[in-house]
Amino acid sequence: MNKRKTSGFGYRAILVVNLFLFLIFVAVQAAWAQDIERITHPELEERLDSYLSIDDVEAAAVELDDILGSLDPDQYPSTYVRGRTYKAFELAERGDIPGAIELIEDMQSFTERYPYPDVIAEVQANLVALNWYNGEVARSLILAEQLIEELEDTQNPRILYYANSIMVGIFRANSQYERALERAIQALDAIQGSDNPRTELRRVSLTREITGIHSDLRNFDEALALAKRNVEEAKRIELVEDVPDLLLLQGFIEGQMELYEDSMATYEEAIEWASRVGFEDTVLLSMNNIGSTLIELERYEEAKEMLTEALNYIDVESADDDSMAHLLRFNLGYIDVFLGNIESGIAQVVENGDRLLALYSALEQADLYDYIARAYARAGMFEQQGEALIAQRDLRADIFRSDREASLSELQSRYDAQDQLQQIELLEQRNALQERVIENKQLQQQIVVLFAIVVILGLVLVGIMYRAARRANKQLKVANKQLEFHSQRDPLTALFNRRALQEKMQKREQGERRAHLAEYPDAMILLDIDYFKRINDNFGHAAGDTVLKELSTRLLSIVRSSDLVIRWGGEEFLIYLQNMNPEKLSDYAEKVLTVIGSKAVVHEGKKIQVTATAGFISLPFAGVDESNIGWEKTLQIADMALYIGKVHGRNRAYGITGLKAPYEEVSRYLDNDLAEAMEKDLIHYELITGPNVGKQNMN
Repeated sequence: MNKRKTSGFGYRAILVVNLFLFLIFVAVQAAWAQDIERITHPELEERLDSYLSIDDVEAAAVELDDILGSLDPDQYPSTYVRGRTYKAFELAERGDIPGAIELIEDMQSFTERYPYPDVIAEVQANLVALNWYNGEVARSLILAEQLIEELEDTQNPRILYYANSIMVGIFRANSQYERALERAIQALDAIQGSDNPRTELRRVSLTREITGIHSDLRNFDEALALAKRNVEEAKRIELVEDVPDLLLLQGFIEGQMELYEDSMATYEEAIEWASRVGFEDTVLLSMNNIGSTLIELERYEEAKEMLTEALNYIDVESADDDSMAHLLRFNLGYIDVFLGNIESGIAQVVENGDRLLALYSALEQADLYDYIARAYARAGMFEQQGEALIAQRDLRADIFRSDREASLSELQSRYDAQDQLQQIELLEQRNALQERVIENKQLQQQIVVLFAIVVILGLVLVGIMYRAARRANKQLKVANKQLEFHSQRDPLTALFNRRALQEKMQKREQGERRAHLAEYPDAMILLDIDYFKRINDNFGHAAGDTVLKELSTRLLSIVRSSDLVIRWGGEEFLIYLQNMNPEKLSDYAEKVLTVIGSKAVVHEGKKIQVTATAGFISLPFAGVDESNIGWEKTLQIADMALYIGKVHGRNRAYGITGLKAPYEEVSRYLDNDLAEAMEKDLIHYELITGPNVGKQNMN
C-alpha cells in the first residue's frame, strides 16, 4: 500500500477512530472465541450419535423430537443445527425434499445470529447435499465451492468429516475424481485420532469410497491394496454386515486385473460371510460371479456345478419372479450350448434372455446380446446371431447418443456452475471497486469539513484526495477492462468461451445490414476430440489438459485475425469464420483435421496421437433466411453432422453444403434427424477424411 503524508491534526483524528474500531473488533472476536467451546452439548451429542444407530424409523423420530425439545438453541447452536439437520433428512427420506431444503434454508437466518464457522459450515453442507439429491446439479456444485472456503475455519471433526464426505460423492458422480479423492483424504484427516465411537465405521466407509475412486481411475493396484486393508479393518472391528460388500468390491477389482483365481477365492469368502448374516442376495451374486468367471475361463463343467448350486439355493416358489434365477438359468443354458447340448441350451438362452431383456437397462441389454450372439454362433444359427448383433448395434448407438447427451448435460452443468461462480467473483470485485469509489467520495466530504476548519489544511487535503480519486478511477477503468477480458475467455486454453460467441452473434444481428454487403457468408466448424476420455484414463487428466492447450495453439495458427476459435465445452472446439468462400470451406476443414492429427502431442516425453471429428456449415445456410435457420440452429446442424462422423468412424468431417429440396420439406429433418435427410438424398453434403494415423494410434 502506498503511504501518503497528511497533517498532524488529520492524522491524529484518523488514528483515534481506527484504534477505537480495532478495539471493538478485538473485543467481539474475543467474545466469539470464548463461546466456541460451549456451542455443543456433550450429552445430547452422544444421544445424536446413538440416534444414528436406531433401525426403527418411528422410534428414531420420537428420539429426535425428544432431543430437539431438550435443546436450547441460543446456548448450544451447533448441537441444535445438527439436530435440525437430521430432522431435514427425515423429511427427505419421506420424499419431501423441497420441505427439507426449506427447513435448512430457514437455518441460514439462524447462522446470521450465531455466525460460528462450525454452524455455518454444517448448514452449507446440508444445502449442498439436499440440492444434489433434488437434481440441482449446477447449484450444488456452486454451493460446494463455497463450502470449501467455509471449511477453512471449521474446527469440529464431525462437521469436517460430514461436509467432505458429501463432496466426495458429488465430485465422484460428476467425474471430478481428483477433487473427490482430495475431499476423501480431508475427511479421513478430520477423524484421525478422534475417540468418537463411530470413527472406525466412518473410516471404513471413507476407505470404500477412496477404493472406488481409484477403481474409477483404473488405478487397480492401489484400489486392490486399499480394498484388502479395508476388509481386514472391518473384520477387526466386527462390522460383520459390511464385510460381504467389501469382499464383493475386492473380488470385482481382482477380476478387472485378470487375477481370476484370487477373484473367485474372494467371492467364496464373501459367500461365507454373507451366509453368517443372512444376506442371501450377496450369496447369490457371489456364486453367479464365480460362475461367470469360470465361463470366461472356459471351465464349463465347474461353472455349471456352481451355477446349479446357486439356482438350487433360490426358493422355488419365488424363482419365476426372480431376476437372479433367470440370469442363472441363462448362464446354464449358455454352458449347455458350449458343452454340445445345443437344443436345450438354446431354448434356455432364448427363454431367460427374453425375460432378462425386459428387466435390464440398455447397457445391460447390450452386454446380454453379446452372449446371446455367441451362443447362436456356437450353435451354428448364424441368422439368429446376425439378428442379435444388429439389436446390440442399435442398442449401443442409442447408448452412445444417450451418453453423449448426458455428457453434454454434465458439461453444461459444470459450465453453468463455473460461470455463476465467475459472475459472483466479478460482482464481488466490482463491489469492492465501487466501495473504493464510495470511500473516495467520503474522503472528499471529509476534506470539505476540514476545509471549513482550516482553509490551508483543507486545500492541501483536497489536492491529496483529488489525486487519490483520479488514481482510483484509473485503476477502476483498468480493472473493468481486465474483468471484461476474463469473462470472455476460457481459463485453461485462453480461447474465447461461449459468452464471447453469444456477444459476437448479438453484434452480428445488430450489424445485419453491413453483413449483407459481405462477399461471402460466414461459416462454422464444430469439432470434438476423438477418444478424449481414453486420453484422460490412460495418461491422466494433466495430459488431457496438455492436449487441449496444444490443439488450441494449433487452431489459432491457421485462422485469420477476423475469425474466432472458441472452446465450446470439454473437448469441443468451435471455429467461427467470417466472410468464408463456401467453395473453400471443405479445404479449410481438411486443413483443420490435418493440423490436429498430423503430429502427435507430447506430454512428459510421451507421444499422444490425437484426431478429431467435425461438422461444418455456412451461415446463412443454403440461402435460407436466418429467421428460419439462425446461428443456433445452424450450429445444431453442424453438431448432428459431427455426431454422424463419430458414428461412421471418427477422424473425419461432414459438411452440410446445401438443400436438394425446398426448405419446407427438409426442415423437420434438419431439426431432429440429419442422417435420414442424407439417406433420402434431401441435402448436399461433403465428407472429408483426416490424416491416416494408423489403427494402433487410435485405440
